[in-house]
Amino acid sequence: MAVTTIRTGAGPLTPALAQQIAGDTSEIVGFNILITDAHGTVIGSGDTSRVGSFHEASLEVIRTRLSATHSAAQARALEGVKPGVTLPILLNGQAVGTVGITGAPAQVTRFGLMVERQTEILLHQASLLRSTLQRERELEDLVRSILAFDPQETDDSTLLDQANDQGVDLSARRIAVVVHLPGRTPAPSNTTEWLPRALVLLRESFQHRQTIAVSISANRYVVFARPTPDGMVGILSQARHCVDQFRAHLGADVEIGIGTEGAGPTQMRTAYEDAADALHLGRRITRRSVTTIDEVRMEQLLSGIGLRARQRYTAAVAAPLVAVGDWSTVRSTVIAWCESGFSLVGAARRLHIHRNTLIHRLERIEQLQGWTTRTAVAYLALYLACKTNEFDVGEPTGS
Repeated sequence: MAVTTIRTGAGPLTPALAQQIAGDTSEIVGFNILITDAHGTVIGSGDTSRVGSFHEASLEVIRTRLSATHSAAQARALEGVKPGVTLPILLNGQAVGTVGITGAPAQVTRFGLMVERQTEILLHQASLLRSTLQRERELEDLVRSILAFDPQETDDSTLLDQANDQGVDLSARRIAVVVHLPGRTPAPSNTTEWLPRALVLLRESFQHRQTIAVSISANRYVVFARPTPDGMVGILSQARHCVDQFRAHLGADVEIGIGTEGAGPTQMRTAYEDAADALHLGRRITRRSVTTIDEVRMEQLLSGIGLRARQRYTAAVAAPLVAVGDWSTVRSTVIAWCESGFSLVGAARRLHIHRNTLIHRLERIEQLQGWTTRTAVAYLALYLACKTNEFDVGEPTGS
């Protein structure tokens, strides 16, 4: 019997679900099936003309929670009843409606028992689905409250109580992770299929009983993952596994930003902000699927400075170099030189050039800058100008 799970309204036994069951089953068994609600009103029937009518026999069946058979004579004495059998539909021990099947009781009782059992199974599944969806909504509400939490305006006691009611201990330390699916906003018809699968993959990747993973938009997820024994190394491993899982099972190349570790609403919000910054800056700087905030701390700081201020700094510190026309080469040379610890061998290897070529470049940079001596402080100031410019144009390091 092909029956689909229908979204429920006030109760688990909705007219849509009842009509689906009654219509499909009537065609299969060859007898008319009707389903009533807890008040005896027909809400589904193979004979659609009976929908909305009153079925008097259902009231006693609902009251006693026992099935009843009705001969032709007995049926005539009851409103809206035909010969057959009426059985209670039970959910968690409560009668929520009835199933009636028209025909000689001895002939149709076995079919009635089948439909009764099938309906109860479907209602139990619908109840579990509603419970799961309610749990998801509560977790989403909790995370959104954390992300919006301001200790200057709100006391955290209400939020802690809300979390405790959901079995979530906010005093446990967690690492914030933001997952983004670029360009993969599911169409409305696929949302109910896609969203749960994505959450399942996230929870399998960052597996822990106290890990929180929710959707905050159509293509963005927030995870508060419990630290692993290996610390950040373990979280990075989980994140890379997550990338592989999304690619294998959903065909999606996800981007992940990993923030800091914290406990309690204030620290968790800060950890999330770091993770969001890592995601945003990772797209521009590292160009990798997974970026930690520690990899882009300087860029995070620069992003807090106004664009005009950054441009003035670069112009003031590196004006002679910018003017010569090969600024991108100069910039990559300075960055490689400083980030390799002022090592000629390391910088040359990073730039894929000969050591003598690097020496020539450095001498030319120092000459254009008007330096008489090579000092780390001067290079660090120039390095900051180069990183600032690189940040503004969004080009990867070492190009």
